[in-house]
Amino acid sequence: MRSAIVALPLLLVTAPLHAQDTAVPSGLAAVERDRSTMCVAVMARLDRLNEALSPLAARSRRLATIAQAVALEDRRGVEPLDENDPVERRVRDWFVTDAALAQRYVAQPDGNLLAERAAGRETIKATVTRAITDVETRADSLLQSDSTLAEEAPRCEGAIFVRAAVLEACEGDGSPLCDEAALPASEVRRYRFVDDPASMWDIEEMRPWTTPGPLRVNATGQLDGARTIGYARIGNVVVTAAFSPLLRNRADLTPEELATFQSVNDSLGLTGSGADLVFTPALGVRAVLPHALAGEDTYVVHFGEGAAEDWVWSARASTGESLDATIPLNATQARRLSAGEALSFTALSGADDTAGEPVFTIELSNVGQAPAIDALLGYMATQLPADLTRLIQPRGSQGPG
Repeated sequence: MRSAIVALPLLLVTAPLHAQDTAVPSGLAAVERDRSTMCVAVMARLDRLNEALSPLAARSRRLATIAQAVALEDRRGVEPLDENDPVERRVRDWFVTDAALAQRYVAQPDGNLLAERAAGRETIKATVTRAITDVETRADSLLQSDSTLAEEAPRCEGAIFVRAAVLEACEGDGSPLCDEAALPASEVRRYRFVDDPASMWDIEEMRPWTTPGPLRVNATGQLDGARTIGYARIGNVVVTAAFSPLLRNRADLTPEELATFQSVNDSLGLTGSGADLVFTPALGVRAVLPHALAGEDTYVVHFGEGAAEDWVWSARASTGESLDATIPLNATQARRLSAGEALSFTALSGADDTAGEPVFTIELSNVGQAPAIDALLGYMATQLPADLTRLIQPRGSQGPG
């Protein structure tokens, strides 16, 4: 069951990052006041949506448990079944009927009894599946009823807010965000507030690179796993870098792209791309920076001090959207990550293809980076081809997650 709120794991507060070596970005205060003002209405809508989704989420969890009980033919985990609920009543009746058929078969084996049990099991499974689909359809309808919320919410979820801007925008609104903004700082529980927007530049968090697992299909039918993620945050600027295999349909690539993939893979000892799908190491970059903070023109992800030859990726600033890109890596870049060389995210002013004046830099921790990257490269060289064959039918370009 999807939820409009994504819970973040506990953040690790660390020693100051490199951004502390630079002045507070000149546009930070204006950007954060605007964000706080906008988020008053957004968070109120999000709260109402989650309130509406809550009973559907509970229903979905209950039905999933019932579906598992049917699959295991064991009702103990779902007792008592609610006789006032049509689906649960039918499940209860099926358990009773199926148990009786099983006892009859033990007493006198009969193929017809087995067929009757199998037909009954398929019927009740279809009943529960239809109920789950109905809940998902209703949830999707609620999610789609506010067409812009999905785009606006990421700027607000988990954000630090400017207290005065929130209170000014509330004007008597009784939403949880407004209620907490009016509380003394010691009593605030759900949200984080600052009185001076510039103080956000002192709030710095990072996490070690995550431990990767094998490629798998998650509960929603999407590819997941086979990745490791580095994370850093200063104020409301969140930067993540995810190393994973990039999967592509061979037919969608040009001969030049195929040759590049093959060259990188050969250099790294990665083999086993299939007739339909190919893969190569890639870095997924995300940053919550829809608006420039200090008049910057360009953002770059790089190794070292940011010389052009160390750039992994670059993008224009002030697009109005969060940054999100997946970059195929060359063999040298993959090896530098595997060696534990830290990545940095830098904002440049007056940048062209090779140069610019750094405005601020956010460094990602390299804690756990080398073993995580090594593990994934080893997985790509050995087990990934077999997992692709097992999990994926040719169905177009895709990647994990």
